[in-house]
Amino acid sequence: MNNKSVKITALTMLFVLCLSNAYGQSIDFSVKVATGISAITADLKVEIVEGALTLNADQQWAVVGACTNTPSITIEIVEGAFALNADIKVEIVTGALAIYADKTICIHGANELDIDTLRKLKLVE
Repeated sequence: MNNKSVKITALTMLFVLCLSNAYGQSIDFSVKVATGISAITADLKVEIVEGALTLNADQQWAVVGACTNTPSITIEIVEGAFALNADIKVEIVTGALAIYADKTICIHGANELDIDTLRKLKLVE
């Protein structure tokens, strides 16, 4: 499968997730993920940490899918050396752990994100 096919498949799955998950669920924030030069204007720098309810996280977020809501907040995902500048460390929780999430969010403009970012947000595998 070439890169373009993977992106089309991922976007199709994301659309299905949006239809099946985001509707009817209450969300705390509609989040826009800023990348590239637009990250300069991000409201919050977020480091995504891994682990089951890790003690390294400041908050746990459940991502319910994509949405078209007006973004409540714009974030920049930072990692590596840039993570030292993170405003908050967030663990993305799914499945049964989602009930423990501090915030339930949807992703505005998810179709504009690359596959790696979608994986970090656990929107695709």
